[in-house]
Amino acid sequence: MDAVGSQRPDLRRERGARTRRAILEKAARLSSVEGLEGLSIGRLADHLAISKSGLYAHFRSKEELQLATIRTAEAMYDEALVQPALAEAPGTARVIRFADLYLDYLRDGPFPGGCFFIAASIDPARNRGPVKEALAESQRVLLDFFANEIATAQVNGEAPAGTDPRQVAFEIDALLAGADLNYLLFDDPEYLERAKRAVRVLLVHTDDATR
Repeated sequence: MDAVGSQRPDLRRERGARTRRAILEKAARLSSVEGLEGLSIGRLADHLAISKSGLYAHFRSKEELQLATIRTAEAMYDEALVQPALAEAPGTARVIRFADLYLDYLRDGPFPGGCFFIAASIDPARNRGPVKEALAESQRVLLDFFANEIATAQVNGEAPAGTDPRQVAFEIDALLAGADLNYLLFDDPEYLERAKRAVRVLLVHTDDATR
């Protein structure tokens, strides 16, 4: 009995963690459409058809909910995009794999409003310090990932030594953001395929003297 009793707190914590994760994943999906500013405990409770008091048990404020939603979205992207990309050989293969997965995720993933982070970064909530810092850190990690892989590609002889990795990282990010915008506006997956081709062309032509 003592052994069984000692396991119960752990089981409760596990169930609580699963419940919290499920709530936050739904919050991230909702935010991709309505924005982080529209994400409140009351609005999320209505969306989930649960009581506000049930959500207050998990989150003490709107800002805490927003920050937790950003962290959950990061985990979702890491699982679906970053980890599979890291399974590729270092260098351009990882960048291409990430870009392909990201563009497919726009079409087939869980976010009906397109890329969660693009939606969040143009939302008024981004103006608040902690939210802005969290979004900026996510963007910094992404740009660093691209730049580091381009630098590795230089070492591997896949990209010329004169290439500026951070410039190429910026351009890849711009291509992906543009694909998100055009796909959503025109509801046309061809823009996702165009972006896949554009990333490949960009990586092939990284010896351009202007980079």
